[in-house]
Amino acid sequence: MPTDENLRRRGCIVVSVCNLCLTAAESSEHLFLSCIFAAQLWGWLGSRLNCVVDTSSFAALLSCRSASCSSQVAEIYLAAILHTLHTIWCARNSIRFSFLAPSLHAAQVRIHSSITMSGNASRGKCLPSDSPFLDSFMVSHHSRRVKDIISVLWKAPTSPWLKVNTDGSVIGGHAACGGLFRDSLGTFRGAFCCNIGIQSVFYAEVLGFIIAIEYAASKEWRQIWLESDSSSALLIFSNPLLVPIMLRNRWHNARRLGVQILSSHIFREGNCCADKLASLGHSCVGQVWLHNLPSALCLDFFRDRCGFPNYRLP
Repeated sequence: MPTDENLRRRGCIVVSVCNLCLTAAESSEHLFLSCIFAAQLWGWLGSRLNCVVDTSSFAALLSCRSASCSSQVAEIYLAAILHTLHTIWCARNSIRFSFLAPSLHAAQVRIHSSITMSGNASRGKCLPSDSPFLDSFMVSHHSRRVKDIISVLWKAPTSPWLKVNTDGSVIGGHAACGGLFRDSLGTFRGAFCCNIGIQSVFYAEVLGFIIAIEYAASKEWRQIWLESDSSSALLIFSNPLLVPIMLRNRWHNARRLGVQILSSHIFREGNCCADKLASLGHSCVGQVWLHNLPSALCLDFFRDRCGFPNYRLP
């Protein structure tokens, strides 16, 4: 944005001062986060959102949002942050170019009405417990309908197939993958996890497939059913050109190992065991084969084996 700070970086000679407080030079951090006018707006917004808005950095602004909130409430939090930033910018431009001093009350009314409009336009769904929060912004409730809830069930393969669920994970740019082998009775036959290093999640998903095929061949399991929650990664079975260039030789070699492969997609809610194995991969060194079921997987493993469904909420 063309704040005085950014204009100076581009070679413009500007005598800088924050028009909203007249106490400091204008920079993005000062204007939007620490200016007196902005601080008053963030304090007011926090009281409306029933939280404390962290203004230590732009990245911290959304930390006030609960990770477990409903999708409609999450969108309202995001809209509240964006509309507040936009209102601060408009107030700055108003006084700089039109010489109209901004009113704190007018800014609050503008933000509130914008949040209401965004909340009503949201396609997210809410929970019954969100009613007081939504009512405070005069936002209509977008409740989940029973028909929108999808039951996700892991299904054992038919004999003699083995099903291997795989998943990839990226945390802080560092990738890992994992996979779990189960037979037609849902019995644990082995698992693996692998610490990959700095890579993309797509790379991790594809490498998980390759490692699963290699382990199956080494143990003479000739019929495996690969299942993943990544629909984009599964496309490599119909279009090998999508395989990352660094993995293509290993991919083609794996396909020549004589393992017959089926592939299918499952929603993330039904792929919990593989997801946790991929998370475990971040703490291991290299590639590890697990002969015993990790304790962190026990609950999800027995839920799958007993046929208990998970639910995918809209």
